[in-house]
Amino acid sequence: MNRQQIDTVTYDIIGDVHGHQDKLIALLLKLGYKKENNIWQQEGHQAVFVGDLIDKGPKAAAVLKTVKAMVDAGSAFMVVGNHELNWIQDAADHTGDVIAFMDATEKHYSRRQLTKAFKYQIEELIDIFHWLRNQPMYIDQPDLRVVHACWDVDAIETLKGAGIDRLCDEALAGYRETYSDIYFAIDKVVAGCAHHFPPGSAYKSNRRSDRFRIKWWPEDHVSINPIEIQPSPVKVQLPEDHPPVFFGHYAMVGTPDVLGNNVAGLDYSAAYGGELVAYRHKPGQPLDRAHFVT
Repeated sequence: MNRQQIDTVTYDIIGDVHGHQDKLIALLLKLGYKKENNIWQQEGHQAVFVGDLIDKGPKAAAVLKTVKAMVDAGSAFMVVGNHELNWIQDAADHTGDVIAFMDATEKHYSRRQLTKAFKYQIEELIDIFHWLRNQPMYIDQPDLRVVHACWDVDAIETLKGAGIDRLCDEALAGYRETYSDIYFAIDKVVAGCAHHFPPGSAYKSNRRSDRFRIKWWPEDHVSINPIEIQPSPVKVQLPEDHPPVFFGHYAMVGTPDVLGNNVAGLDYSAAYGGELVAYRHKPGQPLDRAHFVT
């Protein structure tokens, strides 16, 4: 994206869809998008999806098709979430064997709807799978930063230093090497998790870490849905003069609100009966709770 596009575009950042196609279409209509040539679009706007398109909801296949069409056409972009990461982890080794790929996909009960929806087009599902692997884990632009779970400067720099920005073979190999620097970075950025090692333990020892979800944003204006894992507060370096960060993942409840001078969460429990939420962001404007759209 060039400098002129950044200056003129309005971003509509959309929270975790989790297979709720009806909520997604209703929100796109509310935002002013129209379906033209089978692609939802709006002149001067780009939708931004914070990940977790799949699992939990009833129409994940339709969500994947909708978002892929938008991204491929340039009317949207996205980052992957932990549910995409989990699917890629399970099935990446099996894309050359349709039956093995279906079995690996169905390791999570909710993904059985994907193999059912693509029963006679499994190759199309595999193509979408490869496409997901090519979507970024983080977006770091001069006026916009997007991540699924946690914007941690050190973790992002670790991935950048390794030349990793999506779930390529190198990224997946690093993620599968438990307690490697790449594993820790991806686990924090995409899954919002940190690790505590008991006294006397070391990364390469046989002792396991205590893995926990973290609450890293600076201000408490909303709560976490009690059905979800409750995160533990930690301090994350987040300079206030840096571009705004938008994220999802945490299944919040309450009236959507900004969570700091330059931080906004977009997951308001659409997977659990809540509303699908977006934030309409014009680069250069201060974050304001009035810019949320439900």
